[in-house]
Order: sequence, then C-alpha cells, then structure tokens
Amino acid sequence: MVSPTWQAGGHAPSLSVVIPTFKDPQSLELTLRSLGQQSLPADRFEVIVVRDGGAEGAEDYSDVADHGKPLNLRVVALPARGGRSAARNEGIRLASADTILFLDSDSYATPNLLERHVAFHASAGTPQVLIGRRNELGRRHLDAVLAGGPVTPDSDVRADDGGDMRFPNGMPTGDHWLSAMWMFAHGHNVSAPREVVNAVGGFDEDFGTRWGWEDTELFYRIDRHLGPENRAFRYDPDALVYHLPHYRNMLQNLQDYTGNRRMVLAKYPSVDWEFVGVVDTIYSAEILVRYREAMADCVERQACRIGPAWRWLKDRLPSNRTLWVGTGSAEVPLGDRAVTFDYGAPTGGRNYHLIGIDPPITPGSLDAVVSVDFWRYLHWQEFCSFLASSARLGAETYLVGSDTPLSAGPPPGPEQVRYLTRALRHSFEVTVLESEQPGGYWALRLRATGSTARRRRRF
Repeated sequence: MVSPTWQAGGHAPSLSVVIPTFKDPQSLELTLRSLGQQSLPADRFEVIVVRDGGAEGAEDYSDVADHGKPLNLRVVALPARGGRSAARNEGIRLASADTILFLDSDSYATPNLLERHVAFHASAGTPQVLIGRRNELGRRHLDAVLAGGPVTPDSDVRADDGGDMRFPNGMPTGDHWLSAMWMFAHGHNVSAPREVVNAVGGFDEDFGTRWGWEDTELFYRIDRHLGPENRAFRYDPDALVYHLPHYRNMLQNLQDYTGNRRMVLAKYPSVDWEFVGVVDTIYSAEILVRYREAMADCVERQACRIGPAWRWLKDRLPSNRTLWVGTGSAEVPLGDRAVTFDYGAPTGGRNYHLIGIDPPITPGSLDAVVSVDFWRYLHWQEFCSFLASSARLGAETYLVGSDTPLSAGPPPGPEQVRYLTRALRHSFEVTVLESEQPGGYWALRLRATGSTARRRRRF
C-alpha cells in the first residue's frame, strides 16, 4: 500500500520497527500516531507494517497510511492468512536496519521508546536483546490517547493502569531470573540485531494462526545462539509502551495457547520449557535456574549414580520398562525399553533432561520410575508433582537415597524418612527398603492407591 524509499541522504536507518496486524486497524492507527511523536528523528527509523489475511478486511485499513504520514512507512499484506510468525518474518525480510524492534499493533509508544532501543544496541558492544516494558491501559485513559497523547510515564495513567503483567508484584529480587530472560521476551516491545534474528531462522511459522508462544520460542533460540551464560538479555522499564484495549476471544486464546504449548514441549522436551506456562513467568525462571544448577551439581559430584541402584533393584522391578532418573546410565544394561533422565549424558533418543512434571511419555507405558537421589533436590511442590506424574507413568515409584551429600543438603536422616513415609501414606502404599551394598542405599517404594491408582487405570 505504501512503499517509500529513503530520502535522507540514502543512508540506512538505525532501527526497523516491525508490526504485524490482523483486524485491528483502530489500535494500529494509534500506534502509528505514537511512532510519529518519537524523540528519535524520523530519518533514523523505518516502520514496516505487515497485514495478515490477504484481502480479508483490507478495506478497514484504507486510512492507516494517513496516521503514519510523518513516518517512513511501508504497509504490505500477506497474500493469505499466515499468522503472526509469517507476518513478522515478512517484516524481517523487508527490514533494512541492523536492529529490529518488534511491536504489536496495539503497542502505544512513549516518546523516547525508539531512542532507548537504539541507544542500547549502539552501546552494547556485543549482540544483545532489549526487552521493553508494557503497561496495560484501561478504557478510562483512552481519551488522552485519542486526543493525540502522548501518554507519558509521568502522567496520572501510571498510577491507575495495570502495570507490566509480567511483573505483577514488582521486579524480582536477586539476579537468578536473568539467566532465563528469554521467557519475558514478547513481541510487543523487544529488539534484537537483525543478523541474530536471521541466524536462528526467524519465527517458526508452524505456529500458524494460533495465538501465543511464537515470540518466546524465537527468543529461546536466540538465547541458545548467544549463549545463556552470557546473559545477553536486558530489561529497560523506561522503554515503555502502553497496551491498548482491544477485544480478545479469551476462550479461543486459551485453546490456542494450550495447543501451542504442546507444540513447544514436543519440540523442546527439556527442563527449559517444563514449567513455562504452568506457573507465573518469574517463578518459571527461578525454577529453571534452580534445577539447571541441581543437574550440574549432580554431575559435578558424580552423584545420583544409576548403576548401584540398578544392581540392587533390578530383580525387584516388574520389568525393564523403567524410567531412571540420575547419572551414569551407560554403566549398566538398563534394556532397550528403559527411559532415562540422565543429566550427565546428551539428550536424544530415550534420554531427556527433565524434572518429570509432565514428561513426553505415554501414561501407563512404564512399570516403574526410579529416582536416584535427584528427588532430594526437588522443592516440595515439584516433589509432589513428580510423584503424581510418576504414578501416571507406572505402577511403582522408587525414591532411592544414599549417603552422598548434595548441594540440596545432607542425606535424609531416619526421622525425615519416617516423616516422608507418613506424609505419603494417604496416597501411596509405602515400603521402606534397605540395601546391604556400600553407599548406604535405601529406598521408599511407592505404589499408588485410591484416586491416584484410579487416575492411572483410565489410560
């Protein structure tokens, strides 16, 4: 619809702003208006709007260009509905700046938004990602926006809006969450080097037209590409947009969200994604860092050894259809029907790096689950979830303990074992097993009873 060329001396812009849109011209017009009020000079950035949906709803966008007159604006349409990933990928393809800022069509920008993104990347030194803030904007503040704004963080909107929904209780304390900041990278206000976005293949178009996860999944790949240890993601609360109110079919969104989450979990059967979408994002990030460290501790100490437990339990187990959790699985012949969470071995095949909350294993397909000391790292909530999941997978669960000290603490003493036995007897038949082999091995054998067993029999 609009396809200008650069006029300012022919130089490329510092920033390409990519915006997908579908049936929301009313908010897109306001977003473009806010981009026309930026402190960053207009010749420093370009705006690329990609309309998803082909001819559908095209007439509603006939006046969009009028709201972007101060801008170097390009509005293009996909020939057919492809979803947000396809729309953003087209914007990436058309971008000419070294840095891309992804906004949604309902992201009303504060005046210094683009300037902050440009300044960050200019001073970064290495490829990094900047996540901006997005505050919710209620209907009562629409008049200020409709009157031409700009809405600024210093206005009375800040006191009454919904804030950034990723941080409902304020910014997290500590810095553990910084190792998993990709979880907070949403397409409504995040920038990255174009070269990096292209290096990881852009957005995954297999998400199709379903809502949710396509942006988080992209930035997970970017995090892997840049190296999680480098902490290449930053959050700037002053790089602010306001989320304009618009109609959302919440039931459909929930269905899309659930379907896309299943797709991501199938693509990445890893602890990185195990808790995402199950608990709030901050807690998901904290859990991920916690259990990454637990896995590393287990490997570094050469602890959680599967071999001694297998030699002790192999004649007690119903079959070799067993999930083994720990390290050193290659040291013993577990059998070709075994599944492992061996944290010291590469993932792939029948080995996963998971905690076991909802593993990609068919319920009822195993006869037993054996966790060798690693259960000692689990916080109580995850411990209970692991036991419930294990009961769905197989009839028996073995919590094997040894006298090996872990970063999680010393081995459980007799009083703690007795307490665990009593705590679990409401849902499981619990038997304490003791081994005579070196290493002080013992185990709690759990067999599901009551409602727990009935849930397993349904599969």
